[in-house]
Amino acid sequence: MKQLTVGVVSSHSRFCDVETNFTHFTAITRRLSNRGARLICFPELALTSYTTNPAVLDVAESVPGPITGKLCALATLHNVYISVGMAEQDEDRYHVTQIVVGPNGYLGKYRKYHPTGGEIACGFSPGDSFPVFNIDGFKLGINICFDGRHQDTIDAMQKARVDLIHHPHGNELGLGRDGEEWTRGKMVYFVPRAVQARAYILINNSAGDTPNTQVTLSFGSGAMILDPLGQVVKRTRQPTRAEKTLVVTITKPLGELVPDFEMER
Repeated sequence: MKQLTVGVVSSHSRFCDVETNFTHFTAITRRLSNRGARLICFPELALTSYTTNPAVLDVAESVPGPITGKLCALATLHNVYISVGMAEQDEDRYHVTQIVVGPNGYLGKYRKYHPTGGEIACGFSPGDSFPVFNIDGFKLGINICFDGRHQDTIDAMQKARVDLIHHPHGNELGLGRDGEEWTRGKMVYFVPRAVQARAYILINNSAGDTPNTQVTLSFGSGAMILDPLGQVVKRTRQPTRAEKTLVVTITKPLGELVPDFEMER
């Protein structure tokens, strides 16, 4: 039986302040590694803060790039894997990107396959692939927020036979008044996705208020882990929008016990 301890973070980010956010995530990484987490998952655009304000493009970086190097050093220091979101610049194109690093350095990146209309208007472009990352013998796939509303993204996870899917979010209020309502709402469409992919799904949202130059964005917080049977392993339960973390040890054979399943079209 293979085991992997995961830390799923619902974290607060300061608007377009990559250095401050990295410092904050450094402290969270240290705490979760001390609790035994081997894979630590942060929300969508967490390093830059989730926003569709065009100012986010001004703090976008190449990947790999300077902040990727700092993340690699952090992962090496604490002997962990980290999945964290940021705005990526690739020449004249920008992406909502999730970076994955580990104790031995940079593993790769996933670019959001289905940006929202607001993200496209901001200047973000869609990704074009579904990379898979090896985390201590567990195959990790990534979908980001709005990707979860599309069948092709979970079809790709099923085809790749991933063991777990990190699904970070940047959902503002209105998609859940607080972390409790947000996590319950996510069960509606994530349960069948977990069963189809026969994979654990690690779900997390941004937390708290993020003022920017246009408006203050308020996020509902919340985190949840589903197993390949679509059952809740653990989820946050709180009537507030404060930061929360989950630390859970998952096992690999469970996915092998789930029968083949095809979603009806």
